[in-house]
Amino acid sequence: MVDVLVTVVAEGILKKALSIAANEFAIAWGYEDSLRSLYGKLEMIRAKLHDAERRNGTEAVMVWMKQLRDVVSEADDLLDEVQYEVLRHEVKKRDQRTKKLPFLKNLKKFSFFRREMGHKIENINTKLSDINKQALDLGLHNELQGRVPNSLRKETHPYLEESKIVGREKEELHILELLTESIKEEKLTIVPVVGMGGIGKTTLAKSVYNNPKIQKQYDVTAWLCVSVKVNINRLLEMIYGSVARKQCELPTTENLITKLREELGSKRYLLVLDDVWDEERIYWDEFRSCMVNVNSHNGNAIIVTTRKLEIGTYDMKNNSLTLQGLSDDEGWFMFKERANPLPELEEIGRDVVRKCHGLPLLVRVIGSILENYSGDKDKWLSVQESMVRGEEEGDIVLSILKLSFDNLPNSISKQCFAYCSIFKKDKVLKKQKLIQLWMALGLLQVDGMRNNDMEDVGNEIFKILVSNSLFQDVEMDEYGYVYSCKMHDLVHDLSLHVSGDESLCWMVPTNNEVHMPHVKHLSLYQKKDSNSVLYKFIEGMASRTLHTLFLKGVVTKISFQDFKCLRILKLSHNYTLTGIDDSVGDLVHLRYLDLSDTFIKVLPKSIIKLHHLQTLKLLRCRKFKKFPQGMSNLISLRHLEFEDNVIFPEDMQLTSLRTLSVFTVGRKKGCQIEGLGRLKHLGGKLGIFNLEEVSSKEEAMQADLVGKRNLYKIKFSWSKGNEGARQKDKDILEGLQTHENVKSLTIVNYSSDCFPEWVMNMSTNTGGTWISLDKLVDVTLSGCRKVLSLPMVWKLPLLRDLVLRDMDSLTSLSSSSGQGSSEPLSRSLRKLRLDGMKRLEKWTDAATNSSSMISPVLETLSIKDCPKIILLDEHYPHPLVKLEIENCTNLESIGSLQGLTSLERLVIWECPALLGIPDLHNLGGSLRELKIRYCEKLTSVPSGIDSLTLLRVLSLGPFWKLLDSFPSLKGIEKMRSNLRSLTLWGWSDWESIPEEVKHLTSLENLVIFHFGIREIPIWLTNMSSLKSISFQSCHRLDKDSVLKGAPREAEYVDINGKIIIYRRSSS
Repeated sequence: MVDVLVTVVAEGILKKALSIAANEFAIAWGYEDSLRSLYGKLEMIRAKLHDAERRNGTEAVMVWMKQLRDVVSEADDLLDEVQYEVLRHEVKKRDQRTKKLPFLKNLKKFSFFRREMGHKIENINTKLSDINKQALDLGLHNELQGRVPNSLRKETHPYLEESKIVGREKEELHILELLTESIKEEKLTIVPVVGMGGIGKTTLAKSVYNNPKIQKQYDVTAWLCVSVKVNINRLLEMIYGSVARKQCELPTTENLITKLREELGSKRYLLVLDDVWDEERIYWDEFRSCMVNVNSHNGNAIIVTTRKLEIGTYDMKNNSLTLQGLSDDEGWFMFKERANPLPELEEIGRDVVRKCHGLPLLVRVIGSILENYSGDKDKWLSVQESMVRGEEEGDIVLSILKLSFDNLPNSISKQCFAYCSIFKKDKVLKKQKLIQLWMALGLLQVDGMRNNDMEDVGNEIFKILVSNSLFQDVEMDEYGYVYSCKMHDLVHDLSLHVSGDESLCWMVPTNNEVHMPHVKHLSLYQKKDSNSVLYKFIEGMASRTLHTLFLKGVVTKISFQDFKCLRILKLSHNYTLTGIDDSVGDLVHLRYLDLSDTFIKVLPKSIIKLHHLQTLKLLRCRKFKKFPQGMSNLISLRHLEFEDNVIFPEDMQLTSLRTLSVFTVGRKKGCQIEGLGRLKHLGGKLGIFNLEEVSSKEEAMQADLVGKRNLYKIKFSWSKGNEGARQKDKDILEGLQTHENVKSLTIVNYSSDCFPEWVMNMSTNTGGTWISLDKLVDVTLSGCRKVLSLPMVWKLPLLRDLVLRDMDSLTSLSSSSGQGSSEPLSRSLRKLRLDGMKRLEKWTDAATNSSSMISPVLETLSIKDCPKIILLDEHYPHPLVKLEIENCTNLESIGSLQGLTSLERLVIWECPALLGIPDLHNLGGSLRELKIRYCEKLTSVPSGIDSLTLLRVLSLGPFWKLLDSFPSLKGIEKMRSNLRSLTLWGWSDWESIPEEVKHLTSLENLVIFHFGIREIPIWLTNMSSLKSISFQSCHRLDKDSVLKGAPREAEYVDINGKIIIYRRSSS
């Protein structure tokens, strides 16, 4: 790894040296010639690195590489200091120009600095000359390092390669027999093929899939490469796409089963699901149930390849086939077909095969490497010597993963991967943060020919690491952007292996002796408030060489005098941290500073000296209110994130910004909205607050939001109050048209009675041409109390989420576009939240308020504080999953719920006029959570409650106050297998709890509110499944009675807010 580090840093130094040498200040200071000399010497050395890498096993070359590493690191720090001085003078020059101030400098101090830097550059040149001479003495030759082709992981396919499958004949026959027997006995047979990476699972599955018997036996065969964890719905969607060769327009579970039934219902099918990661039994139970619903005839089969040994149901485990490694003879047969060795190389070749530990993947990879060297004994000996000799499974996997690492396309991606060793195992790695950290270390070198940013390079590196399976469990945000990933534990071990002694992640205090003078990246979690322990620990780390320092836990104010080389400082999640020492301003190399989730109140004035700083994060810092003056000095700042209650820094000319979470408009120069116009590269998410401070449409247009193509989430917000006096909100919003790429739009406290044309049409006007905002995924309109008509959200093809809050004048969700009353609002909407809509009466002009009138694919409908809603009716079939109705004071009737056969969550709270709940029988196959609270005209539980056998959470009451007791729960015993949590609300004169509760043998949590019970019934004492019991506002019940009557197995018991039993589970 030394060669990788040197290569990456050297590339950065070469570009930095040329850039500084061409700068007017460096020329004036007399550095140009020495910097160009440094460039030339380093270029000569870099040309020898490839040869040095090949000979890295020799002691002399290893010593040379380590010396080179130290000099290169020293040169990097030195050039960074020179570049810092260049930036400082650029700031001074800018201030002189903008403020018309004389450019005064301390000539004596500057002359000393210039001489000192000049001597240091010459010293580095001397060291590089010596190292170059040593390289010649070692016989190292110049070699051009061509770009290694990118070995991106390709999606698997069902087609067999020309070479014959080796060593899997018995396993193939076994699977064929299983599938043949399934024709007679089983509706669906699932056969997992299990084994570690590289063992040959996919190759075996291909061989079975392409077997003529299989092709004859099945009417339909399909191959899917899964590769990542997917939910059932997505898996069904993938299967449909593979079988039908088209996408499903309405990808709900119910519709997918229907569509698959059309394709497979009358046919016998075989599916191969390659590289599956989901192992939970409940997942496979549900999946099997779905597929049996697709086709209930005997003889269907699914082959699953997976690394998960304990996968799925008992039947799946019984049918599973765990692959073992190939024998040495089988491996040699495969190897020699690839490598075609000369007879005299057979002994070496067989030893190479033995070191592959029977893994076909490794045999093929090594065979392919040696294929072009079939007569080169030296190359074969080199490969033989370099292979890992360990016999443990972890060593085998490490060797395979190391091949992935070695075949990464460039040294930058290798160093970026190695840096990830600083994180704890199982840490979720956020993509944007990773890229910012790589950037801060100078790892992301920009190609001037491609006109791209460092962030673009970081995105490419991230993709490379994902494609090579070094990053896994990739998650995307709601807008389709990759958000995070994880490293497998074994991959993390690899990152530790390749990073050598440069990274350390540690818990302090520790009893272990730690002395690692070469550590550059240090992550510490401190358990106790003891700065002395912290400093003592870091002293052994040679703190003056640290480039990264993560401190998490209990950390008070600390000095940074001993951390002169820091590029990255992360102090987030330190809730005892209230301030930052002024010495932070002396960290001239610092590029990344994260103070999020601390109680910091102010930033030190010295922060404005950090001219190299690229990223500053102050998220969730509740005590932080204002930036210091002079923030415009941070001329390298690219990412600035903070909360919307922070006063925006005045006169902040940060034209390099790519990320700005909040812009609060002010009247002072630098805080006016025209300042956004200067931020040409702004992207990501942006909230603009205090828009009442904008005086006109023309002023708003100076923000140039329509030109910011990389902004995808935008929030426009006016302050609350004085809405009646504001006359220009419409003009201002008219001037804030967004780019067509926007995916999220939020408008808050807008005071006009209609939106401007671009909002109403959901289009942006560019150069006289209207372009639809058809990439919008979510829209939120809040506090727009005078608006009379909804914009044309129905025309947005990708709209998923719509939030309407405190839209006091809106009576209908129909837009003013004249759409027909039979048309739904949207064809794509998945989630609708209606909150505080005082006059809203109906969804559309249709007779009843039904989900089908909102969207045919709506999954969540939340209705809160809507007093004009009187009637709901869900008679028509609809795939709604969640229905929440809260505080709708005049809601009298819910006509029917029978159309909601996919409903999983039903909440009806505080609807005092509601006279009844419709029959719930149709919800028995889907409902998991039911909460009916404070609907005080109800006299009984809903009919059909006994059909809710899948229910896991149930909350009921209080019912009509004049009842003598809680209504009957007859039939609740049918929930015994799944119900885990039960909450009952009563009245103080109800002296008993429904005895039917005793039948709930799986119940774990019981909450009783406001009952008049005096003691715990014996049947409750005998409920051994209960783990947690709570009695709230049960004032006739005392502590002794509860202690006496609580089940012995209960781990938590409280009465009226006081915990009386608390013990940890032995499991």
